[in-house]
Parts: sequence; structure tokens; C-alpha cells
Amino acid sequence: MLLKQPNEIQNNAPISCLIYGQPGTGKTTAALSANRPALIDFDRGIGRVEARFRCPSLPVNNFNEVLDLLNSNELDPFETIVIDTLGKCIDRIGDYVAKDNPKLKQGNGNLSMQGWGAVKIQFQNLLKLIASKNKSIIFVAHEKEDKDGDVRFVRPDVAGSSGKDIVKELDLMGYIEMKGNTRTISFSPTESHYAKNSLGLKPVIEIPNTDKGNTFFQDCIISAVNARRTKESEMLDQYNALKDVITEKISAIKDLATLNEVFEELKNIEKIWDSEFFWKHELNSKASEVGATYDKVAKVFIQKLGA
Repeated sequence: MLLKQPNEIQNNAPISCLIYGQPGTGKTTAALSANRPALIDFDRGIGRVEARFRCPSLPVNNFNEVLDLLNSNELDPFETIVIDTLGKCIDRIGDYVAKDNPKLKQGNGNLSMQGWGAVKIQFQNLLKLIASKNKSIIFVAHEKEDKDGDVRFVRPDVAGSSGKDIVKELDLMGYIEMKGNTRTISFSPTESHYAKNSLGLKPVIEIPNTDKGNTFFQDCIISAVNARRTKESEMLDQYNALKDVITEKISAIKDLATLNEVFEELKNIEKIWDSEFFWKHELNSKASEVGATYDKVAKVFIQKLGA
């Protein structure tokens, strides 16, 4: 079977995230608070991070260096890859694709439409390569302000269509901003900013200061995701137990009378994921075995003619 049932879906994969905001809001430091990070430093900004919070990093000169790193085993000891910034990453990819084909750039140095198409393909290849490493990925980006009439809203500052492409692949996108003296990260989209929250986090989370260390992502994001996954694992146990009960009841059916008795019981049984679909499918198979069919008018099983 090609279709996966709810109990077969594995939800323990590494997370993918983008955080963005104004310069100076601590985006890089927040990203480096993830589990065992390695930094791919397109922005060459590791020196702006407090020394005690720095991690092993690649100061990027060209995109070839990034590919060499990702195709090596140097990242094996790390759990999280941080790319800072996403905008500079796209710029270096643009240089990379145009190096072999100068026609992908216009006379003014900007990429042509064909050039942006080549960037999109290369960026998708980059995402696939990172995914093959089975590590969490955090992109860091600056914010870009747009306006819709008098309404101001912000989104990640990424040229071309790459920003839209990456959002499709992300679990989370958070907007960091200052509210008075407090830093917050918002994972729920609003009319003022883009965001994404497919892992059930709180809409807005306060980012604590780093007096006691830089563990925000581990303590507030990863722990919340793990708690959600633990809850889903517990539900999986309940789901499997429920299926066992359903299977036992249907296996006990011997004739038309017991078929309808079990049918009445199953109509009132709890529902978890596709459990209702499961028992209806199994019950109909059992009905065929005992020569019965469902009467939609009477809403009971009846004996098939000639059975």
C-alpha cells in the first residue's frame, strides 16, 4: 500500500525554521541557542555574537564552500545547521549559477528571469541536501517592510521567489521584535507580519535574556515540540489499543444478529484519527462474509437476497 495510515506517520524528524526581524534584535544569538549548532555564516557576522555563545562556523566566501561542507562529514557531530542570512545565501547562489553561465545576469549585474529560475533550482537542491543530513535547520533573515495601502507589514528579506519556496518547506517561521525592553518571537501570522506555526507552539513566546546562558531554542522551542510529539505518541498507543478492541468485536461476529449488535456498539465507540473509517471498512468486509448488506433506509444490516 502506498497510503500511510495515521499510526504509520513518523513525527520525530528534525525541525526546519526561519526566524527574522530587525537588525540588533538578537536573531543569530537566538538561532545559536538550538541544540549543538554549526553556523554557515553568509553574513560573516559571528564576530557580532557574544564570544561565549559562538559556535564552529564557516565564513562563506562563495557557494562552492557551502557545498563542500555539506558533502563532507564535518557536520556529523552537530544537530542543527544555522544559515545566516538567508538573503545573503540567495545572493551567493546567484553568483554561483552565473559563474558558469554569465548570460544569467543582465548588463546591470542583476539576475535575468532565467537566472532566477536557475537560483530556484539550486536553492531547492540545497534544501534537499540539508534534509539528507537529518539535522534541524534554522534560517536567519532580516525583515523587509511592505505596504498595502496604509497598512504596514513585514516579511523576510529574500530576493526572488526563494522566500515563498522555503516557507512551503518550513515547520516554523518566527518574527522577532522588541516590545519595550522585552524581545518576543511570534509564530502566528498577523496582518502586520508573516509567520508559520505547524507544530502547535504558543503564538507569541518571550525570549529571555542570556544572563544565565543561551538556551532559548532548546528550552522553549525544542522542548515544546518534543512535548507535542510525546502527546502524539501517547495518542498512537490509544489508537492501536482502540483498533485492537474494534478487531476483537468484529471477529466475534457470527451471524446477522451479532453483526447488527456490534454495529450499534461501534457507532458509539470513541474516535481517534481514522478509527471510524477502519471499523466501517472491517465491518463491511465481515458483513460480506455472513451474507449481509447495509440497508440505507432502515440503517441496519439485512440478509442479502439469495444468501
